[in-house]
Amino acid sequence: MKKTFISNFILLMSVNLLIKPFWILGIDRGVQNAVGYEQYGIYSNLFAFSMLFITLLDLGINNYTSSNIAKDPLKLKQEFVALTGFKLGSSLVYLGLTLSLGMAMGYPANRLQLLWIFGLNQILSYFYTFFRSIVGGLQLFKIDAFLSVVDRLLMIFLCGLMLWFGVFEMSITKFIWAQTIAYSCAVLISFSVIKPHLKGLNWIIDWLAFQKIVRQVLPYGLLSLLMTFYTRLDVVLIPQILPDGDIQNGIYASAYRLLEAANMMAALVAMLLLPIFSKMIAGKMDLKPLVQFSTGLLLLPSFTFCLIAYFYQDPIIHLLNYQSTSYAASIFGLIICCFFPLCSMYIFGTLLTANGNFKILNILAAIALIINIGLNLWLIPIYKAYGAALAALCTQGFIGLSNFIIGKKKLDISFDKQFVLNFLVAILIISTCMYFSNYLNLLWWQTGIFLGITTLGLMFYLKFIDLEQAMNLIKSRSDEKSGI
Repeated sequence: MKKTFISNFILLMSVNLLIKPFWILGIDRGVQNAVGYEQYGIYSNLFAFSMLFITLLDLGINNYTSSNIAKDPLKLKQEFVALTGFKLGSSLVYLGLTLSLGMAMGYPANRLQLLWIFGLNQILSYFYTFFRSIVGGLQLFKIDAFLSVVDRLLMIFLCGLMLWFGVFEMSITKFIWAQTIAYSCAVLISFSVIKPHLKGLNWIIDWLAFQKIVRQVLPYGLLSLLMTFYTRLDVVLIPQILPDGDIQNGIYASAYRLLEAANMMAALVAMLLLPIFSKMIAGKMDLKPLVQFSTGLLLLPSFTFCLIAYFYQDPIIHLLNYQSTSYAASIFGLIICCFFPLCSMYIFGTLLTANGNFKILNILAAIALIINIGLNLWLIPIYKAYGAALAALCTQGFIGLSNFIIGKKKLDISFDKQFVLNFLVAILIISTCMYFSNYLNLLWWQTGIFLGITTLGLMFYLKFIDLEQAMNLIKSRSDEKSGI
């Protein structure tokens, strides 16, 4: 299973590293600069608002599907019609609730029109991830790696026509419609992949199976709802609390973009880990080697990434958005530090999800929501968007630490002493290199390359990545292809 994870991780990261940084730095940054802080702030507010009831589109079905199909592929034909019918019904409820709440909050007609398109995009996005979760559950990881960038590739093409070739003038409305077209195509492409596995399917809904699925996905759904609220509520609260809320939201969203870009990559690893963890738990296999490997693989680079981004917050935020100020940079510095606890959650929260520990996960998410609401209501009126960044860091810090502690305890995973020692040594060396780089008068990107190479070297030298094992894996794949 570790070999399966390594080979598919390499492919997944390779494909996404080619596409998604280009999307964030080229397209999304271009849109921010083209429309300005205020318009992008409106976009961010409506996007976050459309996420409030997003749980209704999923209710944990994606995680449920990926985990359960990995354990038993026959469940695909047994449950696909019921799951799809359930998602269609919940999509209508989601759209109705989102638009109703928008009208109740007094959104003007032009924002309600945009909110409707946002709602449609969220529905398409979640059907896209639903079909991808089936692909992952079927262990078709290579295909899923390419599916993971289909939507971004299409959006790069459509937005590039507006930003670089002037086919249309860029606006928030056109940006949102470009997403609609891209998601629609991505849904059709992902469904075409799973269609051959649905041959002979009875398209009549089995209501008993439907009720059974509803009961089974509710714990997933509650967790998804709580996580959505504690990660998205700040962007909804800022314009409600502050007179200059749209501008503050635009600054906050601009600072948040690099975290979201990094988060996309870490979330892909979690999607890869979930079906593998589920299959290992079902087969009573030893989890420790894969948990240790994924911990070293995610947490060490994320520590280096946070360190560089925090200490070089000013030049990095100015690179991302030429309108940025030192105030925006200080927000960015806090927000980016959320990435380290997020990576912890993606490993140990995924482990708890695969093991079915939803009661614990939901309790932790509920506590995180209380922390987030309390801190936002206290800090936003005083520190504005900077206060929201402080609240986000405290919330994610709690989730990352609690998932780590409880995940280890529930799955009875004790790290090897040598692994722990090596991890601490690596953290110390990276921190020391960061400290001394300040005396070398290096530019931020030169320091980034230096620390990146140092981190990668430590990962090989301290055996977080076993070079010999990786070479054997590549050789075995080559032999399989050549028929040896």
